Amino acid sequence: MLACAFLLGGWGCQKVQTGYLSSDLYYLQNPLTAPQGSITVSSVLQVNGSTAPMNVLLTKVLDSSGNSVDSMMAKKDSFPGFADAVSYVDSTLDLLNKKIVYTTAAPLSVNPIGGRIQLTPATKYIPQGTYTIDIKASNVRGSVSIPNACKIIITSAGSPDTVFAGAYAGTLDKTTGAYLAALANPSVNVQFYPSAVNKIVFKWVDMNGKVYDAKTGGVGVRSGRWNFRNFDPYYPQVLTDTSVEYQYPTVPNEFPVYPNTGADGTIPRGNFGCFFKLPGANSTGGPIFTFTDIAFFTQGLYVVTITQPDVSWN
Repeated sequence: MLACAFLLGGWGCQKVQTGYLSSDLYYLQNPLTAPQGSITVSSVLQVNGSTAPMNVLLTKVLDSSGNSVDSMMAKKDSFPGFADAVSYVDSTLDLLNKKIVYTTAAPLSVNPIGGRIQLTPATKYIPQGTYTIDIKASNVRGSVSIPNACKIIITSAGSPDTVFAGAYAGTLDKTTGAYLAALANPSVNVQFYPSAVNKIVFKWVDMNGKVYDAKTGGVGVRSGRWNFRNFDPYYPQVLTDTSVEYQYPTVPNEFPVYPNTGADGTIPRGNFGCFFKLPGANSTGGPIFTFTDIAFFTQGLYVVTITQPDVSWN
């Protein structure tokens, strides 16, 4: 009673406020860029001291012309992923396929706890362009609507492949296979062609523009290293008079599906590095090897041309 009288005599009775909700809520990545068909996740909504937990609701998605695309962004599609890590132990199609699972998700969503913006591989079916989202955030204090909370730019998926730095070559002892000397670094060119059959074709071209005859000369691997057969044990290696070919399975994300751990698990060579030994007759008088490190992101046909500038095939 005295406390109430004190309050009445001073400031009067006031309602105790619970929690705090800032009017300044925002995303650090704005705009947020997402390549088509990839997984892109923003940081959490910046709440500027607001009381946690913060619940966030996606309320509207507009395209660059101001048209609602809520239904398009909410439409769920199925896409593959890996249920577990894949390694060289998964050396058959049956073992590999057991690790592939299909997930159904919308292209765009906002995590209700924390407000992360989430884009999935289902954006493969969303037109490229700029989109804007409105959200509503709430906590114990109340709620606030945030129009134009973030711009999202869906871009092209980019290059269907990546050639990592570090392509090189060398000569090998014809008897022991031991390394002898370095050769000039080869140039690596990759061409992609949409195709119903997934295949990677390697070609070697000498300093005179002559293509290596893999069928006659053969293709091997530098001693103690890997070549592409280690990444692709799922189909037979095919040698032709102009190339060595590898069919590969349809898989999530990229191929190869596991990194190079080295022939004995102790000599890794890049992300997907592989050594090809060309034992056929050439101007060095013995076998040579080339090293490449390439990832392939889109299903289809790739032709990889490796040009060696200081060697000629006999």
